[in-house]
Amino acid sequence: MTSGDRPTDDAIYLHHADLRQTGWWRLVHLLSAEEQRRADAFAFERDARRFIVSHAVLRILLGHATGIRPVELSFRKEPGLKPVLEASLVRPIHFSLSRSEELVLIGLASHPLGVDIEWLGKTVDTEAMGFVLSDREREALRRLDPSNQQRAFLQCWTQKEAYLKAIGQGLYVSPATVEVTFGPGEAAGLKSITDDSRAAAGWFVDLVEPCEGYIGAVAISGRRRRIKMIAFDTSCSTHPLVTYQSVSAERLV
Repeated sequence: MTSGDRPTDDAIYLHHADLRQTGWWRLVHLLSAEEQRRADAFAFERDARRFIVSHAVLRILLGHATGIRPVELSFRKEPGLKPVLEASLVRPIHFSLSRSEELVLIGLASHPLGVDIEWLGKTVDTEAMGFVLSDREREALRRLDPSNQQRAFLQCWTQKEAYLKAIGQGLYVSPATVEVTFGPGEAAGLKSITDDSRAAAGWFVDLVEPCEGYIGAVAISGRRRRIKMIAFDTSCSTHPLVTYQSVSAERLV
């Protein structure tokens, strides 16, 4: 996405960036005073680096899309603590950010959306995390080969989390009330919301693999949209580059 570009109604821009940036402290000046205080509160440098790089990337992307200098962008919190860009734009720009380990995934769209990313290398106790699944989902997970269960669980979780972030409720809504499809050979998507399949049909939810070792999901209300997966180059701290990668809009994990 070049300077001045804005997301269109028919597409979702998913940007991913490696957080292992050697000159990460040079990006601190892009953040607001409140963001800098949050970064200072981290006990470990690794966590501060990940926070600073991910929020700097978000500001750079929104700056490109709005024409506003990244440091001058401001945000407000809506009910549910969902951050929203505060700017006078003819067409609104909505965003969602998620990070896991050394990757950040940022979604931009013309309508409210949610994204989630998880590192496949993390160990997940699927039994202990069973509270986020419905009874039907728990049974479906148990029927899978044990070698497929962890990946299937993350497919399930990322879709739920993306939807909950899209509606701005986070974990104020029980994830178990949102049912999704997951597992080998299953197409992504919402099956029901509080046992209402018609409500679920009003959402487009898809799984993505931005790079090896990670799985993510995006959720947006309404019809299916093209997904444009974009790699953000953080190797240049002063003038970060955006490089497009082609991806099929129908690609399903």
